[in-house]
Amino acid sequence: MMRAVVLALTLAACTTPTSAPPAQPAAIHLSGTRWIMDDTEASPHFPTMNFDDARASGFDGCNQWFAGVTQDGESLRFGIVGSTRRACEVGSAGAVERRFLAMLNATRYGHYDQDTLVLLDAEQHQLGRFNADR
Repeated sequence: MMRAVVLALTLAACTTPTSAPPAQPAAIHLSGTRWIMDDTEASPHFPTMNFDDARASGFDGCNQWFAGVTQDGESLRFGIVGSTRRACEVGSAGAVERRFLAMLNATRYGHYDQDTLVLLDAEQHQLGRFNADR
């Protein structure tokens, strides 16, 4: 009997504890929404923005883009932005893409309702305005 107890304790000591799966980033309030930029200067290359949990993606005027995103109340930040590498026109599409990516990098706040999303910088100046894409 004593041998069985010792064997059971030895086997229990040799097992590795199960570790919890890595924590997933928290979903944001904007998750599940889609937006299209309201900017006549961007025509016909209107950037888009789609939110899914703690990720954002869309079209930047020339390429597809993607980034992690965090939201805490009105605070809204995009992580490092990645994109496809399609060659853009030097003119309008390339200019729209550069402005849009700079806007994502400068975003610190987001005000939104069902129909409009406004991105703001650290001083609360408007960077861009988006309409709901239904």
